[in-house]
Amino acid sequence: MCLIVALLLAAPTTAVREAEAAPAGGSVQAAADVGSFAESELWDSTDDDAYANFHVQGLAVIPKGTVPPAGDGQPLPDDVVLTFTEGRFAVSDAGPKDLLVRRSVDGGRTWSPSAPVVPSDPAHSWGNATPVVDEQTGRVCLFYKGSNGSLFVKRSDDAGASWTAAEDLTPLFASNPHGWTRNSPTPGHGIQLRNGRLLMPLNHRAPDPDPNYGIDAVYSDAHGAPGSWRRSAPAPLAVGYPINESRAYERRDGAVVINGRWGAGGTRYRITTSSLDGGQTWSAPVVDGSTGQFVSVDAGMLQYSRGPVDRLLFSRPDSSDRENMTVSISYDDGASYRYSRVVNPGASYYSDLARLSDGTILLAYGRDGDVPSFPERIAIARFDLEWLTRGRDSFAAGPGLSQHEYELATAEARTGTGASVPIVSDANARGGKALRYPAPAVGDHVDVPFDVTQAGEYEVAVRLHRRADRGRVRVSVDGTNLTQGLLDPTMTVGEGYQVYRLGTIPLTGGRHSIRFTLADRGRGGGSVIAADQLTLTSGGHPADAPSVVADNDSIASFEAVSGSWTRVTGVTGYYGQSHHTHPAGTGSAQARFRPDVPMSGVYEVSVWYRAAANQASNASFTIRHAEGQVTTRVDQRSGGGRWVRLGEFAFSGGGGGTIELSDAADGLVVADAIRLAHRGAVTDNDAAGYEVVSGEWNPATGVDGYYGHNYRTHPAGTGSAVARWRPDVPTSGMYQVAVWYTAHTNRASNAPYVVNHANGSTTVRVDQRNRGGQWVVLGSFWLTAGQTATVTLSDAADGYVVADAVRIITP
Repeated sequence: MCLIVALLLAAPTTAVREAEAAPAGGSVQAAADVGSFAESELWDSTDDDAYANFHVQGLAVIPKGTVPPAGDGQPLPDDVVLTFTEGRFAVSDAGPKDLLVRRSVDGGRTWSPSAPVVPSDPAHSWGNATPVVDEQTGRVCLFYKGSNGSLFVKRSDDAGASWTAAEDLTPLFASNPHGWTRNSPTPGHGIQLRNGRLLMPLNHRAPDPDPNYGIDAVYSDAHGAPGSWRRSAPAPLAVGYPINESRAYERRDGAVVINGRWGAGGTRYRITTSSLDGGQTWSAPVVDGSTGQFVSVDAGMLQYSRGPVDRLLFSRPDSSDRENMTVSISYDDGASYRYSRVVNPGASYYSDLARLSDGTILLAYGRDGDVPSFPERIAIARFDLEWLTRGRDSFAAGPGLSQHEYELATAEARTGTGASVPIVSDANARGGKALRYPAPAVGDHVDVPFDVTQAGEYEVAVRLHRRADRGRVRVSVDGTNLTQGLLDPTMTVGEGYQVYRLGTIPLTGGRHSIRFTLADRGRGGGSVIAADQLTLTSGGHPADAPSVVADNDSIASFEAVSGSWTRVTGVTGYYGQSHHTHPAGTGSAQARFRPDVPMSGVYEVSVWYRAAANQASNASFTIRHAEGQVTTRVDQRSGGGRWVRLGEFAFSGGGGGTIELSDAADGLVVADAIRLAHRGAVTDNDAAGYEVVSGEWNPATGVDGYYGHNYRTHPAGTGSAVARWRPDVPTSGMYQVAVWYTAHTNRASNAPYVVNHANGSTTVRVDQRNRGGQWVVLGSFWLTAGQTATVTLSDAADGYVVADAVRIITP
């Protein structure tokens, strides 16, 4: 197997480790207050000036020490920051506008007054003032769109103090087979590649009703000099992938990625396309599963650092409405996002990100106001990595992670018959190719070897290709099933890639093998196994626990299965931008939510609705989860406008689980949104995290009600036979620990479970003659992330003891 990269990141500071240590009998000191955060206002539409609204931001930083081409020959004493926006004379995307700039010569601490860099023109409706900085020369190129498909660029060679006349780039778009009437730079900023090329992504559209959304780019290999800009080939146009306003970044392997908004309206995935030739041509667009689903709106991306720690930042309103501005950080070039933090829970709009020389992060974003599409003001937030990651990363010390990435599409990959595995070229895959195996039958598998250089505990994650023909897959390493290794990556709306975290496993140095087994046909009836990349991570802090919302405005996560459900807007209290309703009936009308679960585990399921007196007192929600199904009734006359808990249930990764609402009720039923919040995990007796310490524990299936595929038993003894579970602890805190077993009259009345936790060990005796086939709670205990927490069971009992599964969840 090819080791793509071994990325060694510096260790966290001692202070951070001490802050998250769990003192016996005490509580952990919260790390939420580490680092620094400040926010100030740049533009406010309520001010007494000529502008009715400010919208669409761009940021540029000319680093400290740069010698601008037209300066006085002296290096800049501090970072110069330029912030751009549209000064609109009406609350509208159309009409006359000034393109405004505010300039800071002290790293964003103070700002010059707002001034037009492109004054309004009755012949044009200007828009999208988007800069790109040439860090080799200090030149700033400012792109902006005009009317009738026109595109212009200005230059500044004195760090934004003055600007040249505009260069008209419209002739680059003389070829126009798609009828595009907008040729616009994306909001935010362009990028400079490692080889010095300047790249500005562009988005295009035609008039409604067929906008033909598409993207391409312009690039310069001559530092943005006049006449040097060239147009790339457009990404292949695909109606099913209406890529709109976008951001670009360069992966460590040299591929350039554009990540864009899905058309307009609704709750959507992002869309991505890749270039293997520096932005001259682009792959067919696909869905990006890493960013999740949120309101279709512009979002910011920033290549914060390149080696020895690669960091990518991502900002967006993380909600089904324009609210909840959130910034996330990725250490694997955007394949996944490890940590996130909310900057503003209120109304939030477009955003852009930049970095100062000292590592400070700048976030310019629209916020506040009552107009759904336009902000009341533009703010700029300043914060550092410590604040963003709650002390788990810093500019000086790093996140303490060691990551090893392995390409799975290799010549060494083999099927169960020993045959080579089909490999397909795909620019959107890591390494430009991916493994695709149409498994003939359940139980068929693919094995891929990989080498580990150093023994240790590793968090295992795989990047899979998703499509309608994918099978349900179980992933194992060296014959041991991974704790979160059962997945259904079926995607019925398009196709794309997604990383799934599969749990932690100890690995020795040397050669190992990862196996992908077809466990069953996927929910689309498919059987294809499609794998791209394996990542092993050790050290540092655990990733944030995942949470996912299925909203009624998401095509991928909601459907009216039967009946006539009415979409309702214009009232308060619903989640996102609407809800669906149906009158009371007999159960013939059903609405289905299908959350896209990012990681197998136990999730708290909650429902959101707007309460009203004419609504049902007994709205029936049926939760179909990994352990079966449960129906819960909710009184929708009260308690609305918030998340209402339905319970905790296990779900496999992917979209296999559903929550269904029917009209079998005594009033109007409301289908609005479902939230799954990760609360813990199950460790089964045939998965990683379970081991036989001593004795002969025999697998069995003779008594119904077992968890997973089987259970293990041992006759009564003296305590010399011991089985042990080592559950993954995602974050330090109190956890409810529960066990699952099959009950029978020959079972022990006093099976001794020992919970080893942060404050010692506790023995709990369980009567396994009763309460089988369900979770039996042992108690709540403090468990510390990164430290071994175990549950053991011995044969020191008066009958057969059953070792099946252990669950830990946060209360």
